[in-house]
Amino acid sequence: MDIRLFGIRYSPWTGQARWALDHHIIRYRYTEHIPMITNALMRLAARRFTGKLSAPLLITPERVYDDSWQIVTYADRTGHREKLIPLDMVDEMRSWHETCDIANKANRIIATDATAHNEEAKRENLPDFFPEFSKNVLTPLADLGVAYLGMKYDFRHSIIAEEKKKTREVLNKIRKALGGKRFIYDRFTYADITAAGTLNFVRPPNDRYVQLKPAMREVFTQNDLATEFADLVEWRDQLFADKRGDSHAV
Repeated sequence: MDIRLFGIRYSPWTGQARWALDHHIIRYRYTEHIPMITNALMRLAARRFTGKLSAPLLITPERVYDDSWQIVTYADRTGHREKLIPLDMVDEMRSWHETCDIANKANRIIATDATAHNEEAKRENLPDFFPEFSKNVLTPLADLGVAYLGMKYDFRHSIIAEEKKKTREVLNKIRKALGGKRFIYDRFTYADITAAGTLNFVRPPNDRYVQLKPAMREVFTQNDLATEFADLVEWRDQLFADKRGDSHAV
């Protein structure tokens, strides 16, 4: 297998990357990235020993792609199915990517803050290779992970209400663009994929698509926004059922 993807299963950015690869039936080897723990493995695989590095990260024989937009464009360029970023709509797709990024970053802050205040979620977030009996003792490691994310993405002083406002504004844009339609444009495009991802930390998709333990699912759910945008949650669920398809990871 010459193509390898490092990702975080619940990340909307990883979701964008995997959906594009699967859409184009591109086979890849998937490795779950655990911040702090698998950093060295990812650097070694990518042969990048300095500078910032984060998931999703796609390693191909030709080069390394280190963000979801690059991975989607790679999939479109090398795949043989209908393009997710039509050549005459690159600017529109990029605009949707950047708009939805605002909500994704805000939601990451909200979810990380919720995790920091939920002991069971922190326990569940410890890697599965730790024995179950050891997780109570190792919960401080999860605290360290939360602090690490805060420093890496510089959201230590963020105000949750302001982040939630950013998410709400993006969801309203998506709702307006859909206007009750099946897709944002006249056919399925990357705009739909990135819009669907904004709901990962509002109400996560079911376990077929994102496997989460109960407390993690709880902290990744914003009940107020999930109720306010129940129509978008329903749209996302139907889009997954119609278009997500099977994974081609091995």
